[in-house]
Amino acid sequence: MLLMDTPITTVIRQVDHSPSNDELNRLLCAAVVSNSFRNLLLTHPEVALLSGYQGETFNLSTEDQNWLYSIRPSNLVDLAANIVTYQQDRKVKISVEPVPQMVQVN
Repeated sequence: MLLMDTPITTVIRQVDHSPSNDELNRLLCAAVVSNSFRNLLLTHPEVALLSGYQGETFNLSTEDQNWLYSIRPSNLVDLAANIVTYQQDRKVKISVEPVPQMVQVN
């Protein structure tokens, strides 16, 4: 029996979940269920964030707020598409170091 020390290939993983994504998703959900909040968000996002929705506030980072203020979606579908694109562009890449592994060769 021969044992060989071979490294495992480095893997890059995408981490999809972040608190920022949670807040943007909450914001989108509020826009889906409330016509008045949706209209306010589409026309005056600064006011919508300051006002919140039914007593709930949105804890967006300054970067997320600036991004939201810079887009001007014309409707809910456009807003949702912008959020998805923004979240995908911000995925975190984590490099996983190779781990030596003993492989049995017969």
